[in-house]
Amino acid sequence: MLVLILSLICSLLIAVFAVQNANLVTIQLLWVTKDVPLVLVILGSAFAGALIMLLLAIWRELRLKLTPKQHPKDQSLNNDLPVLHENSTLKSTDGTD
Repeated sequence: MLVLILSLICSLLIAVFAVQNANLVTIQLLWVTKDVPLVLVILGSAFAGALIMLLLAIWRELRLKLTPKQHPKDQSLNNDLPVLHENSTLKSTDGTD
């Protein structure tokens, strides 16, 4: 709930800032030059940042779901198993020594 309230406050502040800066600016991208309102640049940048964060969050969730989970309980059981070494001597139970 707190995240929703904070995101709404940030959105409102960005919208107010964008509307107050409505004059034209010149945008150059490689060989293209355009005059666009600053409000579009601000809102477009905010939207692009939100979209990038959304894609990163989705990628992180998918990565966490697809990786095999190893529980600490399972790991502790594996550590408690006795380890047999090749050079350990085993006693014969058939009576011949």
